[in-house]
Amino acid sequence: MEDSTARNDSAGGRPGRPREGGGAPLSGRVVLLPRLKERDRIASTLERAGAEVLRAAVTRTVPGEAAALEATARRIKVGEAAWLVLTSARTVEALAPYLHVPVHSTLRVAVVGPATARAWTELTGTAPDLVARGSAAALLEEPALAGPPPAPNAARRVLLPASALADPALADRLRQAGWEVEQVAAYTTITADAHDLPPGLERAWAAGGVDVVVLTAPSSTRAVLDLLGPPPRGTGLVAIGATTAAATRGLGLPVAAVASSPTPEGVLQATIDATWAATGPTPAPQEPP
Repeated sequence: MEDSTARNDSAGGRPGRPREGGGAPLSGRVVLLPRLKERDRIASTLERAGAEVLRAAVTRTVPGEAAALEATARRIKVGEAAWLVLTSARTVEALAPYLHVPVHSTLRVAVVGPATARAWTELTGTAPDLVARGSAAALLEEPALAGPPPAPNAARRVLLPASALADPALADRLRQAGWEVEQVAAYTTITADAHDLPPGLERAWAAGGVDVVVLTAPSSTRAVLDLLGPPPRGTGLVAIGATTAAATRGLGLPVAAVASSPTPEGVLQATIDATWAATGPTPAPQEPP
């Protein structure tokens, strides 16, 4: 997930023009990370690379219906499925009030990537059975899910709690493989209020004071566009993955770079690529002759 609160801050400094010079790869660059998250590893990685990171929650998370979440949690606890598939840490957070450990031992758990794996382990004290490489597409590359159930009489149900705005491709592909998919809207996201943005962010955005925006979900892309307007010339858009990149392009916006993985390291490299493509590397200080 990942950016669900309505609070905002401008950790890393006030919005403004980037500073020149410095030896770190993002020294002097201003990066907007449109989410607020405690112990945000992406933000800290960008800051260590020299960036001034502006953080703002541009979306709010609205939980799904309690009755549906309670029913899903009950199925998880008693093992009424072959697989539980989790595509975000937000989904784990949405289930948390209803899911009390232990989870039934016959249920297998597949998660989209390391962040969701950590959230699941923190909640249940157990590790998932399958950790994909950071995308729904990667989940579908796993033989245990890409193929049909292992035997004609085997359990076929897959529990798929996710965002109400989730791309239906994962559920469709699982059904095509022979699984009975039970989807549940665990939460949805809506655009936050403009008055909750950090002071000065709108002005800095309009003036071209943001070098790069790291888009962490399709909903974040739409919210940034709604709250701040189209990116000014020279502001690069970095997508955390292929799904967000496709949604961004679908809104008519150019994507400067796509992270090779939704990890701090993947986002850092994509941010460096985007800034260098736009303006070239930050000039290193010249030694006197």
